[in-house]
Amino acid sequence: MNFEVIIIGSGFSGLTCAHYLKEQGVENICLLEKNTSLGGVWSHGGVGSYPGAACDVQSYTYLPFLDETGFIPSKRYVNQTEIADYAELLADHFDIRRHIKFSHEVSKLEYCDEGYWIIEALKNEDSKKVKFHANHVVCANGPLSSPRMPELGGMDEFKGESFHTAKWNKDIDITGKNVGIIGTGASAAQVITSIADEVETLTVFQRTPTWAIEREDQPTPPDIVEAFKQGGYSSKLRYVDWKKEFPPDPNLPFTFEQLHDQEWNSQVCKLLSERIKKDVNDAEIAELLTPDYPFFCKRVLIIDDYFTTYNKENVFLVHDDGGVREITKNGLKVASGKEYELEVIIYATGFDAGLIPFEVIGKNKTSLSAKFGASKDNNYQMINPETLWGLHVREMPNFYMMVGPQSLNPVTNVTLLCEEQGKYIANLVSQMKIEGNSIVEPSESAVKEWTDRCNDSSEGKIWLQCNNWYMKGTKDDEKAGRKKSKAMWMESYESYLEYLIGEKGGSKKELLEFS
Repeated sequence: MNFEVIIIGSGFSGLTCAHYLKEQGVENICLLEKNTSLGGVWSHGGVGSYPGAACDVQSYTYLPFLDETGFIPSKRYVNQTEIADYAELLADHFDIRRHIKFSHEVSKLEYCDEGYWIIEALKNEDSKKVKFHANHVVCANGPLSSPRMPELGGMDEFKGESFHTAKWNKDIDITGKNVGIIGTGASAAQVITSIADEVETLTVFQRTPTWAIEREDQPTPPDIVEAFKQGGYSSKLRYVDWKKEFPPDPNLPFTFEQLHDQEWNSQVCKLLSERIKKDVNDAEIAELLTPDYPFFCKRVLIIDDYFTTYNKENVFLVHDDGGVREITKNGLKVASGKEYELEVIIYATGFDAGLIPFEVIGKNKTSLSAKFGASKDNNYQMINPETLWGLHVREMPNFYMMVGPQSLNPVTNVTLLCEEQGKYIANLVSQMKIEGNSIVEPSESAVKEWTDRCNDSSEGKIWLQCNNWYMKGTKDDEKAGRKKSKAMWMESYESYLEYLIGEKGGSKKELLEFS
């Protein structure tokens, strides 16, 4: 099967890219989706379908194309089901569904010298291997698609039920059971606040506390409903003034510069610490729930009722700097040596955000994993990516990564990035056809300059002041002696667009090699 463009994944990045390609008249496209539904991380039955799953960015700015579809979110922070349903609506609205092959999990990409890619995939229903050919390949599989299991002994010996939040076992009834949850990140917090009243006991195993701010969630109010009906409201909210044509938005909770200002950040931490003391009845528990690192050094929880959940009589916090060390037949053991008996263990241990989930072989048999420094020793994390704008890779012609390394900072609204990268890819493919070019890859000097710029961008940023998944530097990684990653663009999103759209640093014709 031959296609002009194959897109791997049908989350918002894949759907956005497909829409813009079709808008440019590129119809010979195919989206390969490993699941049976759309939405990527949010898909029905996908990695984000655990209890309490919801977006922590306001739905009015997170969901793309609301003006085009006429869809009005039900509330400020919509849940996973509504997001998944919206992805399905989006595919139908833009006539994308007919281009999608569901239950096709990509296992390998290999570039042929003749100027096309061979894509191997497994059909989930019968495990048959199928091959596709494409002139262009877009990796839109997303950074949050591969669950990260903890590196603990004894996990197979536990007599009770255990699973990762990303693989929530809906066949298991946790009602009235003694449940333990490992982790206090975003997924953990949403599960904790959702199941606390269902279970007999809920024991939260915390290694590092997390800053949290209230959503103040509410149904979409009448004035916003009316603004959506008038048209243009979503586009206004999602507009990014990268050209600096207007005064700063006074409604923003903070600016990018404030976040990295030590005095401002310290004041925010002080205010949030006082809120934790007010929310939590037990002063000792409140202290344990208070982080000792800057605001947003780790991902901040945007959630209601997180700290007050620890006031419930059946909810217990176990804080151990060494974390959980071993799973036993009847529960687990923490670093202090104390053992806890449990009937259900939930692993809320996040994702391998820097993982390359399939083999990619470019020109001259170049391996993308090897090129990006991924190996068995570092758990196959992309610790040294080298790209242009996080999109192009040298020796990988006509290969594009969406939401890839070196393209976003930790506070970027990811669907905004999807939109601009989708437009960029579609315009590039279309322009190449017009100009009679069939192959494109970045120049060696362009990749070096962008990589140097990305590495320099972390200087002075708060994200260097603690272990976090942004730098692929968790405590497990640190314990195993793994190097931290250099995979992020750590300046503002506006400054990223200055390069991608504004051609600061060079135009496409100067930085890309066409043939």
